[in-house]
Amino acid sequence: MRIIVGVFLVAGVAWGRQEAKGFDMVDSAKVDAAIKKGCDFLKTAASPGAHRGIKNCDELIALTLIEGGVPVTDPAVEKYLQAMLASPLERTYNVVLTAMVLEEVDRVKYQDRIWQCAQFLVDNQCANGQWAYGDPTDAIKNVPTGGSQRKDVASGGGAAAPPKPVDYNADRIKPKVLRKLPVARTKQGPPAGDNSNSQYAALGLRACYDAGIKIPEDVILLAKKWWYDSQHPGSEEKKKNPDVATGPGAADIGGTPRGWCYQDGYGVCKGGGAYGSMTAGACGAIVIYEYMQGREWKRNTAVKNGMAWLAANWSVTENKGPAEVHEGAPNAYVYYYLYAVERLGMLYDTGKIGGHLWYPEGAKVLLDAQKADGSWEASEPKQPTWDTCFAILFLKRATRPLVATEGGGGKK
Repeated sequence: MRIIVGVFLVAGVAWGRQEAKGFDMVDSAKVDAAIKKGCDFLKTAASPGAHRGIKNCDELIALTLIEGGVPVTDPAVEKYLQAMLASPLERTYNVVLTAMVLEEVDRVKYQDRIWQCAQFLVDNQCANGQWAYGDPTDAIKNVPTGGSQRKDVASGGGAAAPPKPVDYNADRIKPKVLRKLPVARTKQGPPAGDNSNSQYAALGLRACYDAGIKIPEDVILLAKKWWYDSQHPGSEEKKKNPDVATGPGAADIGGTPRGWCYQDGYGVCKGGGAYGSMTAGACGAIVIYEYMQGREWKRNTAVKNGMAWLAANWSVTENKGPAEVHEGAPNAYVYYYLYAVERLGMLYDTGKIGGHLWYPEGAKVLLDAQKADGSWEASEPKQPTWDTCFAILFLKRATRPLVATEGGGGKK
């Protein structure tokens, strides 16, 4: 009887948290149907590449299908997993998404490969703390030995056996990590990168950290310093001590509106200022680093100020700012922006950004915009595969809350 009562109490707390965040305001049956239809589209969709040597988006599709509830035994998922495991680690985005996929599928079985992803990211950090598109590093061959080690994990970027069939459930408890594998920097990346690669690098490092990979403290500190230094507009006082509230309203959760752009730092952004996708992604990245350091991210002034910027420039239909790309088109990478909002909401553990219920507002727009074939295509540039992935990840609320992971000791 005590166990039954305890289950109901836990369920009640979970439901209360969902209700307080506005998640219950969205028809879950419609969301589930939209996700399934979108995943069916992705199973046969093109896997387009991008500039700077990004050959395809296999890892993004794999992550989306898995988070969307498609089992790894599904032929489409198996195809993408095998291709991903056989691919060399060459570009930041692909490496980040590889780490995220493998940490989600089986972080114990694929721990060695995840370590390789961490080594790539550490060796590709720029001198200023950012990340660029990345280059291969020979150090991924030196996987630490000791403890149990799976034979089917790729060790040098070559082919590996696909994962054994599992009954995937997005709410399952992940296997306990027994080995802690250290990473040490073996080379320095270029002088500077961009804030898109940099925000994704944080996602990859979080996945590696949760898989038992020990990320060097200096990597985290340098990454945080970049985000602090490049928040727009610049503030000399903030640069000296970013954890001290500065400016009117910064002491409360609202903060003083300050955001980020794509590349230029110290308050100087091409096109005039900060914009949505970079600001939401930057806030999420800082929260991740605070978590990895065991710090209370809800007290972080830079995050509060970034969220204040988002609240003051709120939209779920435009990438407000405007963005520095596509001549400032309101819909430039708008679903990429929505996925950044989802990550921030889940990582920060809040249902609201300012007074805005980010999930019900975003979900309504996405449910209304899905096409008959299950895809989404609302962004500039027009690429239904990318938009569909970002839409599903948003609707699924795919980002796991930091407090629910085993890898670290992050505090609220």
